[in-house]
Amino acid sequence: MAFQAKHRSTIQCIGNFGFYDFNYDGIIRHGPNRTEKNVPIKEKWITQPLDHFHLYSREWKMRYLENDNYFNGSGPIFIMLGGEWQIGEHYLQSGLIHDIGFEHGALMYKTEHRFYGKSIVSQYTGVEFLKFLNVDQALADVAYFIEFIKEEKNLRDRSVIVFGCSYAGNMAVWMRLKYPHLVQAAYATGAPVLAKGNFFEYMEVVTASYKKHSEECVTEIAKAIKSLEEMLLTEKGLTAIKEQFNFCILPDTSTISGYGTLIKILTNKIVGAVQKNNVSYVCQMMTDKSLKTSLQRLAQLNRESEDCIRANYTILVCLMRYEPWHPIISSQRQWLFQTCTEYGYYPTTDSDNSMFGAFNVTLEYHTKHCRDVFGKEYNEHFLSRGIKRTNLMYGGKKPDVRNVLFVNGNRDPWHVLSVLEDLNDSSPSILIDGSSHCTDLGNFQFSDSLNLLFARYRIRQIVGKWIQSGYGEFIDPDLKAVRAET
Repeated sequence: MAFQAKHRSTIQCIGNFGFYDFNYDGIIRHGPNRTEKNVPIKEKWITQPLDHFHLYSREWKMRYLENDNYFNGSGPIFIMLGGEWQIGEHYLQSGLIHDIGFEHGALMYKTEHRFYGKSIVSQYTGVEFLKFLNVDQALADVAYFIEFIKEEKNLRDRSVIVFGCSYAGNMAVWMRLKYPHLVQAAYATGAPVLAKGNFFEYMEVVTASYKKHSEECVTEIAKAIKSLEEMLLTEKGLTAIKEQFNFCILPDTSTISGYGTLIKILTNKIVGAVQKNNVSYVCQMMTDKSLKTSLQRLAQLNRESEDCIRANYTILVCLMRYEPWHPIISSQRQWLFQTCTEYGYYPTTDSDNSMFGAFNVTLEYHTKHCRDVFGKEYNEHFLSRGIKRTNLMYGGKKPDVRNVLFVNGNRDPWHVLSVLEDLNDSSPSILIDGSSHCTDLGNFQFSDSLNLLFARYRIRQIVGKWIQSGYGEFIDPDLKAVRAET
């Protein structure tokens, strides 16, 4: 009864929230846009220790997916790592990795990260359980999985290549770093391997991406931001914002939390479109002359339905405090915990090179969110220590690795925290002009740019050399010349 009473108010929050997605700035969750081959995919489970670093530990079930349709008996093992989302069959049925695996007769897997999707460690997500949600344990899960598969399939001599997008791209790099005896090569796309608290560069890349697309669009967005800035100063202006943007209640801007949450709601579509490579849609809306003012266009962009927007900071915290397992809340609560303890990754407006500079969304807003959800000890000092540890343990932008390929798009805000120059002759970096977050993993489209097509060609070439050379450290004499030409 006490447990039910504790979470009764949160259950009410769930009904009132509507899951307006303003809290999550991170990882792309979808795969290729279409499936070219309808091959059967097997869902399987493996028993994992909750704590890999103590011999006596309770166990849980980790989900993984298997595509053994192309395996020729001598091909490599491909493992697409899951991040902070529920894994699906995409990438095992279509897309670049699928096609490379098909070409080389690979045995292909996709693993699900602990605490996400169906890989439920506990029906309760209190901090006492979330302490087992960290990359050290997640990497050990993958290591344990590799050993299990090799034993089960009698493939002790088979080489392994791991792949990952965004945070899962970090994991791919770090698997090669920490478990080189198990992983012979890694391909990481959009991987922000440098942990950083005040990630002001995120908004700088957003601004630059819109400028490259359309100066008129940037002008209209800037006008809308200026109008919002002025309206936020008065109660009359707040009332007008409530009506135009269809909020259920008057927005609260009296605290750093209320103000920051409102700004994230109002700019969510503009910011998110860059990572999703959907800037053209936003600009089409923001330059639509059928609506007289830029603010009206921004309001129209934010209207997803006729229902009013119920989200505010109080409701957000109420939701994120919900500790019983919930299929939607849990993924966001878990990822928030990881950012509060290991990575930061918090976009702020602390830059003069951002069109959002008029707003005041600071690191303090984000660290207060950590404290309000998980407890007072999860403060800025705690975050700083966690970030320092992550970069110390895994090398930041200078991991000591061989046979790792780093791929990024320069319109992806996350590329700023990734490796953008060749680490060595066997760990090259490819930067795709005009491309966004993990776009290289998708299917071929007639609309793909020449830069993207050439990057995919280079990726296939490099992975192919890994396989053909027996995973020795290859030196590509043409690599620097090719990069210079692009």
